[in-house]
Amino acid sequence: MDAPASLASLAELCAAPVTPAERAAAVRPLADTLGVMLAGLADPRAADLAATLGLSAEPRRARLPGSALHGAASDVALMAGFAAHLLDFDDDETEVAMAHLSAPVLGAALALAARAETPVAMLLDGYVTGCRMMLALGSMANPALYRAGWHATSALGSFGAAAAAARLLGLSPARAAEALGLAASGAGGPRGAFGGEGKPLQVGLAAANGLRAAELAAAGWTAAPGALFGARGLLGRMTGGALAPLRQPQAFPPPGFVTKLFPSCTATHAAVAELLALRPRMTAPPAEILCAVDPFVPAILIPGLPAGPDAARFSLAYCLAVAARTGALGPEAFEAAAFDADGPRDPEIRALMARVRVTADESLPRGPSGIATGAVVTLTAQDGSRLTGRREAAPGSAAAPLTDTQLAEKFAACLAPVARPSEARALWQRLLSPTDFPSAGALLDALPLALTDRKDPR
Repeated sequence: MDAPASLASLAELCAAPVTPAERAAAVRPLADTLGVMLAGLADPRAADLAATLGLSAEPRRARLPGSALHGAASDVALMAGFAAHLLDFDDDETEVAMAHLSAPVLGAALALAARAETPVAMLLDGYVTGCRMMLALGSMANPALYRAGWHATSALGSFGAAAAAARLLGLSPARAAEALGLAASGAGGPRGAFGGEGKPLQVGLAAANGLRAAELAAAGWTAAPGALFGARGLLGRMTGGALAPLRQPQAFPPPGFVTKLFPSCTATHAAVAELLALRPRMTAPPAEILCAVDPFVPAILIPGLPAGPDAARFSLAYCLAVAARTGALGPEAFEAAAFDADGPRDPEIRALMARVRVTADESLPRGPSGIATGAVVTLTAQDGSRLTGRREAAPGSAAAPLTDTQLAEKFAACLAPVARPSEARALWQRLLSPTDFPSAGALLDALPLALTDRKDPR
């Protein structure tokens, strides 16, 4: 197989200029991801991971934002990437990278920015650079990589993290190429991890892997030329050789970028949004919910009764049933208390889930990924009345962007475990003007503490 690109050509992206418009466009995704990360750090599982990694209050090389804990930069990156993805509330890119961009990239970037007086503009540049890298590799490897069963957030996130770290460490293009090659040795992550704690873990591992590869490249380590491309390279093996030529990514954010409104798999969002739009017009409670989606979507989701919150985020039936019953799909729907050992605790939600039917619709518009993100929802009420609605774009996408009010409300909901609503709103406004902070470290110091030393086991 001829190599469609080289590490050297890929590394040129690490030094490509970031425009003022791209820097400005990165502000809201950065702030949104910080909110989602803080919500993840407040989850008890983050304390488990921090204890396993040996993070402590003793000052060391890097501090975990949103905490008083320190550790090796790669461990801080792992924690930040894991926390940002733990609740599946982080942004997504559905068309080219087919991956959550911010969690792995910012996981690495924040770990470096938190240990030095990094200018905020440099943090933003590192973030945009890492996202571009994931998009560039996605343009080569997708949809073959995703359809082959790989979690693109993890597989491509290692290289996004490496590119962001290379930018923040000031690596030359030659050294950045070595970082990308070294990152290939630790990249991976199956879609089979969906619905379990391994999914956010592998995103955190991608952040740590990319940062560590950049640090090793800075120390003089080298990679084999065929580590990423070529007959035995990682991407070639992951895609079965179906690699397209390298394309320069479009300006950030890309058209497929989605800022999530619901803490669930992106494949559920258009359907949930359409159900919530139809619900006020119903004349009686729903007797049946029919949802038509792209034929590939069921392969992304998880059928049956979800055993807990992680699986429930990938259950279209659960998400629709909760939205129909409560008129919302927020973080409370995915709390551990909402589930018994055998599924959702609420008997009405369980009963409604049994009356959700999912079918395929070939007419929904598809982008470069070849997978439509829209949905057609039909609600049949108990009095026999019927409502049907079609939504071709998820809320938070370029076609249906979230309002400033929605973004601020989401941020406040994420910070609810650690800050009062007024404090969260004030912090959100400060984060929208990040260059007012004297450094990226000062910006991160403004975050409330969501995770401290774990004193007692769960």
